[in-house]
Amino acid sequence: MRITALRPARPRTRLSRWGTAWRLGLVVVGLVALVHGTLRDSDDFFPFGSMAQYASAHDLNGTTRSTYILADTESGEEDVRVPLNATGTGIGRAEVEGQLGDFLDDPSLMQVIADAYRDIHPERDQYTHLYLMRDVYQLEDGYVVGEPETTLLAEWEVVR
Repeated sequence: MRITALRPARPRTRLSRWGTAWRLGLVVVGLVALVHGTLRDSDDFFPFGSMAQYASAHDLNGTTRSTYILADTESGEEDVRVPLNATGTGIGRAEVEGQLGDFLDDPSLMQVIADAYRDIHPERDQYTHLYLMRDVYQLEDGYVVGEPETTLLAEWEVVR
């Protein structure tokens, strides 16, 4: 075992006014973004978004929802799961869930998902029809029990 001598501690230096101002400025920007996200219930400046998701405990005997998109394809396949992620469509499931009201009001917005998939995967079988779906799972002591209740929320015939 080799023992090395400890180096003497460096003398402490005070932070310059510029260093202090710069650090305080960052704190203020962070707090403003946090307050903005919380008041607007927005995650535009993630991770400085709404803290509402952490505000209360979930009911372990309640329900949980999962939103997703299914598609029919040019080759005739039906109910193909649309990959809502960076490599599948470039659009995340959370983005779809966050704008769910817009999709329900105007299902034509789903065209963006089909177009994004076509742009990323031009060589693959393309979508002809999209279905916005929701599964509702019943929880018991925090665990899923039974089969989900599946609901069609909206659908869109893809325009080529």
